[in-house]
Amino acid sequence: MAAMEPEDRFAPIGHDLRVCGLRPRLVFTAPPGEDPQQWRDLVVSGARLGPLEFEPELAAEPGAAVKSLAFHTQASVLENLQLIEGGRAWPACQGKHRHPMALASDGEGAWPYWKCPTDPSYRCPVGGHPGTADAV
Repeated sequence: MAAMEPEDRFAPIGHDLRVCGLRPRLVFTAPPGEDPQQWRDLVVSGARLGPLEFEPELAAEPGAAVKSLAFHTQASVLENLQLIEGGRAWPACQGKHRHPMALASDGEGAWPYWKCPTDPSYRCPVGGHPGTADAV
């Protein structure tokens, strides 16, 4: 399998952000001394949240690459809700709860999914979030 480019790895996460009413984009950047091909700044709904590393050792493992990126994206979004226009728990819980869904997978390298932390019957793969009724 060919290695995934950073934008390809981010595509499922970008989908989940958009269907929950947020506007994501990636901007080329890199911390001093780092490879600019492996870093992007995450911008969500106009708020620059900081750098994301697209770990080269995970480039050929789609499930692991997306899980790592989803983890860091969710942490950045949740830590910066006050900066994000319309910011709220992300990804929206499909159980209609106020908490965000939790990131999980069924094994190393398996495609990750979002799950309700209190009701495991609510589950969707990263990149397959159905969205929210109030998403713009």
